[in-house]
Amino acid sequence: MAEIKAFQAIRYSKEIVTNFICPPYDVINPEKKERLQKLSPFNIVNIELPDPRGKKNKYRNATNLFKLWQSNGVLVCDERPSLYFYEQIFEDHGIKMTRRGLFAALKLDNPHSSKGSVKPHEKTLAKPKADRLKLLKATKANISPIFGLFDDDKHIVIDICKKIARRTPTATARDEEGTFHKLWAVTDEEIVKTVEKYLSSKKMFIADGHHRYETAWNYSQERKEKDETYTSEKEYNYVLTYLCPMEDPGISIWPTHRVIESTTDLESNIEKYFDVHSVKDFQKLSKKEIQPMMIFKDGKYRVLTIKKEAFLKKAMPNKGKAYRNLAVSALHYILMPSIDAAEFTYVKSDKEAVLLAQKTGRIAIIVPATPVDSLKAISLNNEMMPQKSTYFYPKLASGMVIRTV
Repeated sequence: MAEIKAFQAIRYSKEIVTNFICPPYDVINPEKKERLQKLSPFNIVNIELPDPRGKKNKYRNATNLFKLWQSNGVLVCDERPSLYFYEQIFEDHGIKMTRRGLFAALKLDNPHSSKGSVKPHEKTLAKPKADRLKLLKATKANISPIFGLFDDDKHIVIDICKKIARRTPTATARDEEGTFHKLWAVTDEEIVKTVEKYLSSKKMFIADGHHRYETAWNYSQERKEKDETYTSEKEYNYVLTYLCPMEDPGISIWPTHRVIESTTDLESNIEKYFDVHSVKDFQKLSKKEIQPMMIFKDGKYRVLTIKKEAFLKKAMPNKGKAYRNLAVSALHYILMPSIDAAEFTYVKSDKEAVLLAQKTGRIAIIVPATPVDSLKAISLNNEMMPQKSTYFYPKLASGMVIRTV
């Protein structure tokens, strides 16, 4: 089961950290990176997504900045181990929401083992893992957290989070999307012990950060082989993780849409395997157990639903029902089975996906969001969904807490 512990975070010395935080590396495009760098020379994007400097490669430069900012007091290390409770207040399609959870050090468990306490749900790509590993080796720190979910059916953590939220925050920030971030460093022994004990009976489901989690696991195995004084309690056997109850009312999952070149068999696959509906039916069909998808091609929209559930079973004989029913699964296994996941361009906005398709002469595939219950069922079945099957909104802020390994 999931093993967590309090830790001494490295944090910005100021209480208002608006100009210092950034989103995770994989959602920062060059324009966004430039905006973040203009906010402050100490913005964490310079370490999370570093640039080379002189003769130093980007990873070495990230290390130098990390050390420099600690030596000059921009970053400071907390004196006592803490659990760091974290609240995000945001708007999701016009609805005001609040998501609450906490940062802790999570004991790493083999992500490839079906018996592990940590359950991934998405396949990963080699290139970003190689990049994150180089950064981790250089800085020896978790700059940004994993996002984990757990069952809190007794509302133990939910109730603790609500009580902590009444306190004065340790640090706050507001990002460019308008999300308000609050952090509380909590050292109360009773709270720390209660949360640690409660989580020890739970499995942890990775919501976001699959590449970072696998990177942390691979790094721990490398260190273990070379460490003559190895013990399971070494800090590199843990990873910075944000833990959020599945029952939290602020959980919001957005879909991730795709843009791709049309394939020669696209139309024949549509005719053979799918029924075609009008655009107005997409929202209604998205509420059904078997998800639809919407194709934008040559200026026209079509909504597709699978003709027979038997097609899904035949294409995915070793997958469970929750996996087969996702639109992204039908896309990758039936509509475009020959296209590698790395060839798609992934976009979180359906409008952006369509505009990109129009601009590049490609097609856009619009999919519904993955329900949290499906994510849980797929994870428990030790299955891996296609890449970018979920987009948890809002993203966690990098720079609220940093953990050294």
